[in-house]
Amino acid sequence: MKLTLTIIQIIISIALVTLIFMQSKGINDSQSLSDIPTEKRGWEKVTFNLTIFLIVCFLISSIIQAQI
Repeated sequence: MKLTLTIIQIIISIALVTLIFMQSKGINDSQSLSDIPTEKRGWEKVTFNLTIFLIVCFLISSIIQAQI
């Protein structure tokens, strides 16, 4: 059981790293100073929501593994 949870956590962590790198954008100083909020749409919104879902799954699997 513990081995299975470890494998699941490895898979989730690789997926998380991939999604986080997909979301990173190169911003310069002029873009970072603007106060215009940007709304996530389309694929950007899907990757953002999937990242949050995988973070929750990783936390749950970590708590379960700590209890075993």
